[in-house]
Amino acid sequence: MVLGVFVCATWAGESSDSDRQELEDLMSLLEAETELATRTGMNADFVPGIATILSGDDLQVRGIRTVWEALSLVPGMSLGLEMTGERQILSRGVGYGYASGNIKIMLDGVSMNSTLLATANAVLGIPVEQVERIEVIRGPGSSIYGEYAYAGVVNVITRKQGRRLYARADEAAQAGGGMIWSWSDPGRELSFSLNLTGLEGDGEGVLVEEDALYPIGQAGLSNAPGRTNEARRYKGMFADFAWRDTHVDLKLLQDDYGDLYGINHFLPPSDHRLASQTYAVSLRVEQDIPLSRELMANARLELFDHQRDRDQLYVFPASYLLDDAPVYMSQDYRERRYLAGGELHWSPEGRHRWLLGVEASQVEVEQATWDWPDLGFEIPSHWLTANIERDIWSVLVQDEIRLGEQVTLTGTLRYDDYSDAGDMLSPRLAAVWRMDHEHVLKAQYARAFRPPTFYELEYALDASLDPSEIATYELGYIFTRPSWALRLTLFQSDLDSPISFDEVSLGGYINAEDARLRGVELEYEHRLGAQLKIEANLSYVDATRRESKTHLSGGADLLGNLALLWQPRERWLGALQLRYVGERYRVDSDERSNLSDYTLIDLTLTYRGRASGLYGSAGIKNLFGQEVRYLAQRTEFGGVDLVYPQDYLRPGRRWWLTLGYRF
Repeated sequence: MVLGVFVCATWAGESSDSDRQELEDLMSLLEAETELATRTGMNADFVPGIATILSGDDLQVRGIRTVWEALSLVPGMSLGLEMTGERQILSRGVGYGYASGNIKIMLDGVSMNSTLLATANAVLGIPVEQVERIEVIRGPGSSIYGEYAYAGVVNVITRKQGRRLYARADEAAQAGGGMIWSWSDPGRELSFSLNLTGLEGDGEGVLVEEDALYPIGQAGLSNAPGRTNEARRYKGMFADFAWRDTHVDLKLLQDDYGDLYGINHFLPPSDHRLASQTYAVSLRVEQDIPLSRELMANARLELFDHQRDRDQLYVFPASYLLDDAPVYMSQDYRERRYLAGGELHWSPEGRHRWLLGVEASQVEVEQATWDWPDLGFEIPSHWLTANIERDIWSVLVQDEIRLGEQVTLTGTLRYDDYSDAGDMLSPRLAAVWRMDHEHVLKAQYARAFRPPTFYELEYALDASLDPSEIATYELGYIFTRPSWALRLTLFQSDLDSPISFDEVSLGGYINAEDARLRGVELEYEHRLGAQLKIEANLSYVDATRRESKTHLSGGADLLGNLALLWQPRERWLGALQLRYVGERYRVDSDERSNLSDYTLIDLTLTYRGRASGLYGSAGIKNLFGQEVRYLAQRTEFGGVDLVYPQDYLRPGRRWWLTLGYRF
């Protein structure tokens, strides 16, 4: 966790009294709570496992623009990019490749991972202006959250308080704005909030000198040199209604984007087409049922509708497959998930806190078709087996045991039964020892699982594809003082039968060789007087396959963040953010050298304003124009390897601006 961010640290700064400032810092450290680890609410430092809390206000001060970018501040997490624009997250070296859904992503507590790819691209694109906070569990979370909580859990909490309008612009990228409006009647226990955002832009694109046609001697067919298609349109609506113990929330997300580098690494025309459209709709109705002073029940119904369409996606250049015309493909996919669940919270005495949960869900694929109008010959209209569905039954039992005031033990066991992937058991045993008001020790053992996605099952290389499991051991130490804090985490994870794309044959998905992750994460926060704060983290992971002793591809051994936050005046804040990403490992079959490391430096200036009135931020991303590249994934067509020689280059230095008004 990035210290200070992870505790929702508010920059009070309205008093020059340094003793008062240190007290406020300490209180912010103690008051940060999360329900993510146990679903019961607990101080973030005292929960089982390693928790990170990223404050939306603090993210804006640092110049962070989206949820995806914010996750790069979490120790051990790095970013990746799929060739046609799908955002990726790697956690502790796990998660590289297409359809790499190894992290559970939730929006206000509702799972947003599609069963097609196990990703949630639309959530990662949410602007931070709409975000209250982001809660992150580093490491396994299946004992509480089930599938895809394999290498981490992310819960994005949207803003539901206040009234504001804002406009934002990014150089050669997107412009737009949003609003937040809330209303409440405490006497009737009634509240409502509406959170809207919309962004659109053609994007300048990055200059690509050579695409995959150059290495195979077909440069004359290429659109390179040329620019990537970085057009993007984003819309979001988050509505929440609460009346007494009843809560209803509705989320609508639309994330449209260009085809960037092209599906087969053939550079598309830079015509600003929105080649991919993703729609996500979630509806939750939840009822709290107080039964007694010690007993509380909860029931919920959820509907999740996910649609992923491709419109004129550029596949082959003219004369590569057909004599005189390029080949475009359109694709439609839609799935719908229904879920019913309930929980029972029982605290029979001060020593125990029991949790019993049950869930039943069904996922149905309603459409999986494609169209190749320029191909010249007929192919089947369905690209997934027709009438796919998955039924899941789940039971969860957890007990938090307080052994006096200082020691808490947590035991959790979850059972999941899949109609198409068998059954999985996810245990967790954790201990937290609050030695005194400064020192905390934490230890945890947890197992998690990851069932195959619909896409992986359809394109599996073997007849069967088994779920993957991970077992993790963690040891944490926390040392807090009024003006500074230190956190140290040691971990080891054993991956059994990880699901990945076959890096040798490029023919489909397999259960790959078992792997082991060993690492350390160090975090530090220090306030130097009333005007200057330093926050830093450094993480190291050795992610290797057990037998071959080769590195897992995609990840970096070393990651680091450093932030200097300066408050020269009462309402003005300056931030310098440094991000280091170490050397990243290629797949074993790629003979090129590993992708080199890079360091990014961002500058941000913020005027926070008063409780009502104007506020704003401006900044420069990648101040020194550092060359940033993500690893290009290898593809194959007709027995020919296709890859970008220079990987996926990202934009250089650029400015951004946000202006808003609070009512």
